Amino acid sequence: MKSLALLCKMIAGSVLLYTMLAWFLVEGFQLHPFGKVPGTLPLSLAIFATMLLLLASRVRSAILRNALRVGPSQRLDLDAFAAAYRRATLTSFAILETAGLLGLLVALLSGSSFYGVVLCVASFLSMLMRWPKADEIDRLASGRLSP
Repeated sequence: MKSLALLCKMIAGSVLLYTMLAWFLVEGFQLHPFGKVPGTLPLSLAIFATMLLLLASRVRSAILRNALRVGPSQRLDLDAFAAAYRRATLTSFAILETAGLLGLLVALLSGSSFYGVVLCVASFLSMLMRWPKADEIDRLASGRLSP
C-alpha cells in the first residue's frame, strides 16, 4: 500500500506541476508556443478532458465491481482484490493525469490559463477524492462500501 501511495503522490504532484506551468507560462511569461490556432481546438480539448474526469470514476468502479464478483460458493480472495484495487487506483490516476496534461495544453493553445488551471485543479481534487486508503479495501470487500 505504501508503494501505491508513493505512486499516487508522484502523479498528483505532476498535476500540480501542470497547474503551475499553465499559470506561469501563459500569464507570467506570456508564452504562446503554438501561435494562432482555431478556437475550436482548445474547446474540443477542454471538453475531452472533462469527459476524462468523468470517465476516471467509471473505470475505477468497473474494475472494482469486476473484482468483487465471486460465485456463490466462492470466497473473495483479499490478495486478488487488493491487486484489483491497486490497478483501479492507478488506472484512475493515469486518466486524471491525462486530463491535467490536457489542461496545460488547453492553456497553451488558447492563450488563457483559466480553463487549463480549472481542469488541472479538478483533476487534482478528483485524485484527492480517490486517494488510496487501506481501510477502504476492507470496507469494499465486506460490502460496507460500494465501489
